[in-house]
Amino acid sequence: MKFQQKLLALSLAAAAPAVLAQQANDMPASPIVSTADMMGSQSSTQEGGSSVQLDEYGRPINEGKNVQANKTDSGASMPVAPASVMSKNVPSAKPLANGQKVHDVKKIGEKKEAPNYQTKPVEVVTSFGQTELVNVAMGHPTRIVTPFMQPNVLKIDQDAIVSVKQNVIYFASDAKTPVTLHIREEGYEAQSISLTLLPQKIPPREVIVKIPGQEMADAIAFAGRNKKAEKWEQSEPYEKTLVNLMTTLAKGDIPSGYRIRDFRPSDESPLCQQRGLKFEFSNGQVISGNDFTVYIGTAANAAQQPIEFVETNCASREVASVSAWPEVYLQPGQKTEVFVVDKDQGPENRLERRRSLIGGVQ
Repeated sequence: MKFQQKLLALSLAAAAPAVLAQQANDMPASPIVSTADMMGSQSSTQEGGSSVQLDEYGRPINEGKNVQANKTDSGASMPVAPASVMSKNVPSAKPLANGQKVHDVKKIGEKKEAPNYQTKPVEVVTSFGQTELVNVAMGHPTRIVTPFMQPNVLKIDQDAIVSVKQNVIYFASDAKTPVTLHIREEGYEAQSISLTLLPQKIPPREVIVKIPGQEMADAIAFAGRNKKAEKWEQSEPYEKTLVNLMTTLAKGDIPSGYRIRDFRPSDESPLCQQRGLKFEFSNGQVISGNDFTVYIGTAANAAQQPIEFVETNCASREVASVSAWPEVYLQPGQKTEVFVVDKDQGPENRLERRRSLIGGVQ
């Protein structure tokens, strides 16, 4: 009996600190372990013949089962979400505006092709009084080929650089500000063209400005004197100037200040008529200077025998000189070029011409 009373007293003494600790607010709760449980766990451990590791509360630890249980519990309580939930069916923070596009962003390591830059000449067809917008290179000179013989340029922007060489304008600007150029024939203020140049980060390229033929012809007709061509024509005596003009054109060159264009339906064909020869100027060329205008066509031998071209068969009141190149004696079917030089007599002495009813062909 005394032994049982002592054992009960020891059990109460061991359980009292745990009970007091649970009643305190600042101390963690500890499970109550009786002496009988401790004695039973020790006896079962000793009977099994193997040592079992106990935790701080005296409970046996089974590592394999606990790890597997933890894995099972964690897998059940925290499922793995797929990566697609971050991008699939996710609404945009801001709706797209009308016409707005979303561009695909390429990866850093993705191979990129070299940019395709357009460096071919740009052809601009315009009319007098019309403004054209043209993209030009920023920080590089742009070559602008004009249809004027002596272009005169008006600009307001002080930062842009403009240089005129014969009928070509060189333009350069380092700013992105658009620059407008008003271009007209020197000495003729009635008609001009307008180009608004937009500097961009693009390679330099050539800009070719064209004006419809009839409009350009009317502008040249009222533009006054062609000073450069006039200087070339007056550099030698009259007869020698005509010889130099024919020689220069026969070589394929154009005298200083002269302009070349295709023959138009509104032009008057030279009155060339010779039996056995067929003259053709509708597909020819017209080269204009200050005092002289040269019509270049062809003469073909339509007969069955050789024919000598006679220059006087193209003579008229306005004709100053006639020549054929490279052949004067034409074999059957052979062709040669015919040069007919008309002298500008001025508005006060110019007579109205009559077009031939047979077109210069006999």
